[in-house]
Amino acid sequence: MKILVYSDFRKISHSVRPESEILIKLAEMGHQLTVCSPHFDDEHYFNQAGISTVCTHQVHKISLSAIKILREELRKDDYDIVYATNSKSIPTAAFAVMGFRAKLVCYRGTTRGLYRSDPTSYLTVLHPRVDAVICVSDAVKQAVKAKIWRERCVLTAIFKGHDLDWYKESPLDLTSEGIPANAFVAVAAARFRPTKGLSVLIEAAGLLADLPNFYLLVVGSGTDEPQYKKAIESSPLRARIRLTGQRSDAPQLIAASQVLVQASTDGEGLPRAILEALAYGVPAISTTAGGAKEVLEEGQTGFVVPTHDPEAIAAKIRVLYDNPSQLAQMASACRAAISDQLSSTTTAQAYAAFFESLLVDTN
Repeated sequence: MKILVYSDFRKISHSVRPESEILIKLAEMGHQLTVCSPHFDDEHYFNQAGISTVCTHQVHKISLSAIKILREELRKDDYDIVYATNSKSIPTAAFAVMGFRAKLVCYRGTTRGLYRSDPTSYLTVLHPRVDAVICVSDAVKQAVKAKIWRERCVLTAIFKGHDLDWYKESPLDLTSEGIPANAFVAVAAARFRPTKGLSVLIEAAGLLADLPNFYLLVVGSGTDEPQYKKAIESSPLRARIRLTGQRSDAPQLIAASQVLVQASTDGEGLPRAILEALAYGVPAISTTAGGAKEVLEEGQTGFVVPTHDPEAIAAKIRVLYDNPSQLAQMASACRAAISDQLSSTTTAQAYAAFFESLLVDTN
């Protein structure tokens, strides 16, 4: 297949590596890829894998110059698939591909933000030129299915896999964060919007103040909001809650912890932090919001609890705190899950099979 990809690959960091590795593996399978991005800092990352790159210099959500660049590329070669992934690349690709035979596939990673009454939705997933949508979880697929108008638009759910080889960096020493070396640490890592459930997690942590060496580590932006400061100040665990702010070494902070907690109340697709935790052998506790419940094996790689339920979160943390042997067994199961059903190779194979299925009726 000939595949044109439009996404944002300014820099290949841990946040975009799962997506970029899918493309590398598709190229290794023998497919011809061209990757387009508004800018590249690590262009050689794709070039050394035999993938061509095109810089569009796009700034705004709709860019006539970027559309022109993509159309010029589409004229050069007879592409089978155009794959676009975000709120800038999807509208641009949708207009660029008009008049060409290529199937337009877009990516969806959240259950929220898609509304039939919102005109901007018709620039992305609801755009009439979109032929298919790859959703990061079945939860996302069902959310999109409820909004899509066109029966011919094909939906699928494919997890965005990871590889154990990406996670060989040593866990960080948490004593630098004021956490003792023998502490039991629950970590939360996210961009903390209201739906991330940080208030619920802080309340859950307060229920564990009787555990003498239990600490809560919160990694990510958005934690300086007044409601979180107030919740921490009134928490019985306030002296043992650590906020790091946004960190580029978040995976290593997760690796240094005993359990990851995702207390989201709504809007999740499949949180990257959960897969990063599993790759480091750190079990996860997640709510039923989004797709985490689809990948966590209860009692083996983590636990799934209801939303808005701090007591349930606290109870599962206490189980792991009180059972170090179970925690060790779960660590092995977490890594095995990544190397098997949640690997990037499995994801790339699923992408290739889905793209090929879209071409059956056009060949």
